[in-house]
Amino acid sequence: MGMTPTPIRIRGKRRNHILVKETIAKISAPPPKRTKTSHINPRKEAIMTATPTLQGLPQELLEIIFLHSMNISLPRSSPDLGAKLSSPAMCTTMCMRAFFSTVDHKAPIRNRKITSDPTIQSQILTSRFFTYAFFLTYVQRAHAALIKQRGKPWKETSVSVPGPEAFTGLWPFKFTKVKYLSFATDFRIPEKLLHGPFTPDKSSLLYVLVALSGTLDWEGSLAGEIAKEGLNDAIRERDERAVASLSTLLGIARAVTTEHLRFAVVEGGCEANVTRHLLFNAQILYGGSPTETLDLHDPVLWRWADERQREDDERGTSLKMMLRKASKFDMEFYEDGETDWKSIVPFPYSGEKFDARTGFDRIVRELLTRLYRNHGRKITRTRPDLG
Repeated sequence: MGMTPTPIRIRGKRRNHILVKETIAKISAPPPKRTKTSHINPRKEAIMTATPTLQGLPQELLEIIFLHSMNISLPRSSPDLGAKLSSPAMCTTMCMRAFFSTVDHKAPIRNRKITSDPTIQSQILTSRFFTYAFFLTYVQRAHAALIKQRGKPWKETSVSVPGPEAFTGLWPFKFTKVKYLSFATDFRIPEKLLHGPFTPDKSSLLYVLVALSGTLDWEGSLAGEIAKEGLNDAIRERDERAVASLSTLLGIARAVTTEHLRFAVVEGGCEANVTRHLLFNAQILYGGSPTETLDLHDPVLWRWADERQREDDERGTSLKMMLRKASKFDMEFYEDGETDWKSIVPFPYSGEKFDARTGFDRIVRELLTRLYRNHGRKITRTRPDLG
């Protein structure tokens, strides 16, 4: 009988036979076939798929893109882009591109090529940076550009070109002679200017834009409704320049209402110049008879005037006189014998479009009516038929 070998135990760690088998199988298995993707460096692939962002572009390139596209939404898309594209120099350059440069100022007036875009201009006007102070900066920049564009010989002539000084005192017959600002036809007045509280800067910019034939977007926005409420704000704050501007904008649209007159008379104390602007604008398209929104024979107004007359208050007599004249389209802007014009904010359309000092007759009424029906942008020079 043969002897069986005696098992000998070797001290040490006990091996995991399953793990050993798996390791041997991996080693003995044939190497996998290489594919095309195995040659691509993962790090290199990540670099190739990365796309640059606008925030990562150099400042100079970003400004070029912005000025070329004239997309006002670009600086509003992020705080970072807004900070990079909102410097005073960039804002002024953008306005020069959107306004001044859209008209060929070298060509004769009749042959000038005009590419002004009212949509872009209206968007710029809504921007926070566009204040009255900035507007004057733009006027100065445009004035200098016009002088440079026309050359040294023209500069040395005795013909002067009005600049920012034309806006001193805000007399329309002066600043409407500044013809190179290049506002587009039918540009919109921003909503930020149509409501209170009003400041001198805010009222001045609103007044200038109205005088330059700015309009309200009645169909595509709430600008008209805001202006209606804003007129009451201006009356309450006794801001005559804002009242003059909003009365004109609403008068064009037949939107000066009986409620506005009541508010100015009953709540506002019938301040003379405020009532003057309201009634002068209301009468133009009134047509001589009450409408659903405006009644110059309103009992509340006449009752208030009667009460003031019983108290020997001149406001009652003055209000009755203005209401009678306005109902017949016979209320002139300046009263007879009134010569202290500096104490009265002028009618915004006075100047080349209309001389508010002119006495009323059939021709003047026709001119003023056409001025309103054309939103102040087209004045006919033909004599109306008097037959």
